[in-house]
Amino acid sequence: MNPIRRSPAARRLGPRRRLAAGLWTLLLLFLASPPAAVPQEEEDERAALAGEIDPIESERLAAALAGIEEQAGVNARILEDAARKYRAAVIKRNELRRALDQAQEALDREATHPLDLSVERLEELQEAVRRARVEAEIAERDAEARLREIARLIAERNVLAARVAELRAKLPETRELLTGVWEVRWLPQNSVGTFYLDQSGTLVTGRYRFGTMGSGSLQGTFVGGKVFLQRIDAERGRDAELEGALDPDGSRIRGTWQMYELVQGGLPRGHWVARRIR
Repeated sequence: MNPIRRSPAARRLGPRRRLAAGLWTLLLLFLASPPAAVPQEEEDERAALAGEIDPIESERLAAALAGIEEQAGVNARILEDAARKYRAAVIKRNELRRALDQAQEALDREATHPLDLSVERLEELQEAVRRARVEAEIAERDAEARLREIARLIAERNVLAARVAELRAKLPETRELLTGVWEVRWLPQNSVGTFYLDQSGTLVTGRYRFGTMGSGSLQGTFVGGKVFLQRIDAERGRDAELEGALDPDGSRIRGTWQMYELVQGGLPRGHWVARRIR
């Protein structure tokens, strides 16, 4: 059987058709393939450039900020206590320095008149100087140690302040929703009082007045719409803790309280509601 012979025109047209078919196939495959996935790192970079922050990451940063600010508050209280102890140590050191000077003056005064001085009296005066010097040296070392502790706490405070500033810079700006005056109803006693709150970032401080229930200060945090406060009575010290949630419109706080002091039947507890006055 003789093979089929193609005309020259047919031979020229064949490769062109095959090339066109191949190009169409490539085009169809390209259109049908899904777009390449954007790497997570690139998405994060785009979000950062756009000033966006993931809600979960924001909550994590806010919680970390609350923890650091709480540490800063503890540091401030310890530093204040250390300063008080240093002042007391300085007073004692100065008193013992004066006692040493007086003992030394007594020894010098009597030793310059040896005709009226016995060996026993001289030894007694020398022993008084020795004891006074030892006590003064101990007081000096104590004051120096307390001064070193103050320096350590100041350095720690600076580190915490830098960390707070770093975390605040990463968080989007937030309104200080709790700052203001609140009328508070304490249940089940149905007592009415006032909270004067000041919010700085996630840290909350303030004062309260409650008529027969007394007055004092408040310390705590506000993170993710949740408030946690410790009530510090002017006479009894820390006596209660409060938890609550801010309403979406920012006008009320509703939560629970629990006293630290045990009474018959257990720990007193109840509810509280605060309404913004201004």
